[in-house]
Amino acid sequence: TYIQKNKVKTVGPEGDYTIIDLTNGTMTMVDPKKKEYYSTTLDAMIGQMQKGMDKLKAHLEGMTPEQRKMIEQLMGISQKPASSLVLKKMPDTQTIAGFPADHYVITQNGKKVGEYWVSKKLRDMMLKELDKDKIDKFEKAMVRISSQLNIFGNPNLAKLMKLEEKLQEKGEIVKQIHYPNDINMEKQGSYQEIVKVREETIPASAFVVPSGYKKKSMPQIN
Repeated sequence: TYIQKNKVKTVGPEGDYTIIDLTNGTMTMVDPKKKEYYSTTLDAMIGQMQKGMDKLKAHLEGMTPEQRKMIEQLMGISQKPASSLVLKKMPDTQTIAGFPADHYVITQNGKKVGEYWVSKKLRDMMLKELDKDKIDKFEKAMVRISSQLNIFGNPNLAKLMKLEEKLQEKGEIVKQIHYPNDINMEKQGSYQEIVKVREETIPASAFVVPSGYKKKSMPQIN
């Protein structure tokens, strides 16, 4: 991931990359292998996802309670009371990628759902290149996109998203562990960690689609 002057570039494992322009509110997905790209605004993406989710919800509403319950079970979705989810700050800290990070745990009925290490120092460093209001607006938009995926109205998933949003307000999440659970279909669990952060000069061309690439239409959600 590269950050400079309100632009964020994230490179995937296959070499494809996404450029987020916080000033213009655009996301551009680039495929160097095909020399193609497509671009959209966050508002347009949210609108497309909302359209697709509305159609899916309408389909689900036409199901019998038995059919709906069967799909929820197949997807590993739990409808347990949301009040059982608790966010707690732990007394210990860690230094991750050279940055001090506070330790937080989310539990459900005393069982760990996720662990998070959050660094205010790294977030402050990022804010030298990113406008706080713009990055806050972007992160809220991403939360809206994620919330649209909660098509069953799972109260636990909605609560988990809110708690993780609170963590993002405290700083940058530099390490997180999701344990196997029935809230967000993390049947195998997951682990993410920032391993290295460095400051260097990045050419402006790194945040521009190379000339000669063909612009494609944004995939539609039907």
